[in-house]
Amino acid sequence: MTETTAGTAVIPRLKPPYDPAELDDAVKNRGAVILCDAYTEQECDTLLGQIAEHKRSHPEEWEYTTRSMLGTYQGPDTATALHLLVGAIPCAAGMVVHPDILGCARRLLKPLSDTVLLTLTEYIERRPGAPAQGLHRDTVAWPHMPVGEHPIMLTAIAAMTDFTAANGATWVVLDSHGGLASDAAPGWEGAVQAEMNRGDVLLFRADLFHAGGANTTDSDVRHFFSMAYQVAWLRPIENSTLSVPPRVAAELAEDVQELLGYSHELVLGLYKGGDPKNALRVS
Repeated sequence: MTETTAGTAVIPRLKPPYDPAELDDAVKNRGAVILCDAYTEQECDTLLGQIAEHKRSHPEEWEYTTRSMLGTYQGPDTATALHLLVGAIPCAAGMVVHPDILGCARRLLKPLSDTVLLTLTEYIERRPGAPAQGLHRDTVAWPHMPVGEHPIMLTAIAAMTDFTAANGATWVVLDSHGGLASDAAPGWEGAVQAEMNRGDVLLFRADLFHAGGANTTDSDVRHFFSMAYQVAWLRPIENSTLSVPPRVAAELAEDVQELLGYSHELVLGLYKGGDPKNALRVS
């Protein structure tokens, strides 16, 4: 394991093949880890190529999502966003089931949930002039959720281009997890930027304070693919069963179907009293 440092803050950094015990320990107990070379150059090129084609052929969707609730949080004049990637971008379904990322999510969420749901998939490009976000926890979506030892959600930010201090690499405050979403944010003096090479992934607990940085460059656009996994008994951020209906989901891998909500947690999420995958067989 190597480390990324700034002052006294240290982000654990793992090189492949990743050791599951080290990976889980870093995320659970420090709050975050960087997985070096999680995606190949070819995978990054494929995603960006498919994104560019989607932007050309569906400009109305990009206008809608960039001006949406989540899109405006990125800064509508200096950022572009697309949400609900599975079903819209062909390679996204394979990327969200990265074995090390999904494996970590399954293991760390297991104490609280037998099933894992994909709660968010988004592509973001933050252009020069994009402002820094305020430090926040992604668990703000569930303000009444009790907190404890185990996370309810993990977020993965995959760098599709290099993340640098100047172009706004994500800031994290290590060891700041375990509190309520309504807690006051800590000071910036404890934050460190997750500078990454293309293909690296920042994986962190959703209750860790973090923020997108300011892009202070003249021409460097920061591109990334973000995905998040949550316990199955909370309502997801994105409505995946609307964006990926049964006729589309039926063609996807079983792991992806489960992440999209064609699965159930005990008696939650049933279809006509049974397994929601039955809806795929009759679609």
